[in-house]
Amino acid sequence: MFFRRSPRKRPEEPASLDDAELIRRYQDPDWDPRWDILFVGELFQRYTHLVYGVCLKYLRNEEDAKDAVMQVFEKLVNELKHKPVLHFKSWLHTLVRNHCLMWLRSRQSKGGREAAAFSLDEMIREPGENGEERTSMEFPVGLHLTDEDAVEQDLVLVEKGLQELPFEQKTCLELFYLQQRCYKEIAELTGYELNKVKSYIQNGKRNLRIYVEKHHG
Repeated sequence: MFFRRSPRKRPEEPASLDDAELIRRYQDPDWDPRWDILFVGELFQRYTHLVYGVCLKYLRNEEDAKDAVMQVFEKLVNELKHKPVLHFKSWLHTLVRNHCLMWLRSRQSKGGREAAAFSLDEMIREPGENGEERTSMEFPVGLHLTDEDAVEQDLVLVEKGLQELPFEQKTCLELFYLQQRCYKEIAELTGYELNKVKSYIQNGKRNLRIYVEKHHG
């Protein structure tokens, strides 16, 4: 009992601590109370403007962006409990970006299976003779409008193919086709160079087509 470690006290001025120290104290198992939300609150307050700005860029709606900011805070409380973070600002930016991409994907899935089928079909179109568009498999949405099971099977196949792509290709394809973003917007949102964005989309389409052709029954 003589050598028992006394609980540490909450700092009087958490604003005086740097990001790394706030994270260290939040994760410290000997701190009392453990996972003191005061530390996360201070961290989040420092970068709320960054979080909101990223959310607004992706979601393009002020109310949606505000909702996403609160969701990011809730996620942050859990993510920081055990995850090692060396550079908080860049790590947070990635966390927010991924949250917004997941939100957009969820919204797309709620927009109707026909709309999703059309968008996914566009991903696997390739130029035919004389520059017209053709598909490497019979997947145009018009073929399956009366067959919901076939639509579902095709969507599942293309969505599985997307998951097999490298992260950069998958992200650019989803933004370009599902969210109708232009090359410049994708470059701004992801931080990729413009030429890289075009390359990721081109290579992603090719790899997705190969996957679909290989697995289509």
